[in-house]
Amino acid sequence: QETVEQPPEGGKTDPWHDPEKARREIEKLRKEAATYRTTAKDLEPLAQKAREAEEAQKSEAERLTGQLTAAEERIAA
Repeated sequence: QETVEQPPEGGKTDPWHDPEKARREIEKLRKEAATYRTTAKDLEPLAQKAREAEEAQKSEAERLTGQLTAAEERIAA
């Protein structure tokens, strides 16, 4: 008896059984990965600015905390 492979749901067959389909799938995935790498590379300067702004905000908060502590000490004295 011969068994007939049924395609998975959605009617798509596994591309890895056919070398040509596998090659096309690999190329598609490579292009997709390259797009993600490019996007990440383009966003890196924005991420750096966000980190710097966060650090500046943190420093501002620390400065204000120091001023508050000094004011509380003056009031207590």
